[in-house]
Amino acid sequence: MKLNKVTNDYYVSDQITIEDVETIKKEGFKTVFCHRPNDEEPNQTAAESIKEIAEENELNFIHQPVIGSMLNMQDVANFSELYESAEKPIFAYCRTGTRSCTLWALSQMGNLEADEIINLTSAAGYNLQHLIK
Repeated sequence: MKLNKVTNDYYVSDQITIEDVETIKKEGFKTVFCHRPNDEEPNQTAAESIKEIAEENELNFIHQPVIGSMLNMQDVANFSELYESAEKPIFAYCRTGTRSCTLWALSQMGNLEADEIINLTSAAGYNLQHLIK
């Protein structure tokens, strides 16, 4: 599990395990976002399994499955709504963290300057330059 900080309120990671949930709780996160569809890969931990453990640890859990190659502006609009209403800080994950990072970046267009978004996501380890070209 990675803790890639995008902002003080939003961190992204690659796929997590049930065992990671306790660490997420100890790190002070309030909400977990999962952006992976179930069965995206063989042996992937199902969102429902993570949700069950998250809720046992008094964490909010939001499953917004998005297919990376099919990510669209409706996905971004849905994410924006969920992000705004979610208790923060948020820990978001997908296969590599890129989807979770991209959804946040696109949701912030108009709120932050493009260069600031690129700098924040780059500092978190994700190259999203293609979003502004």
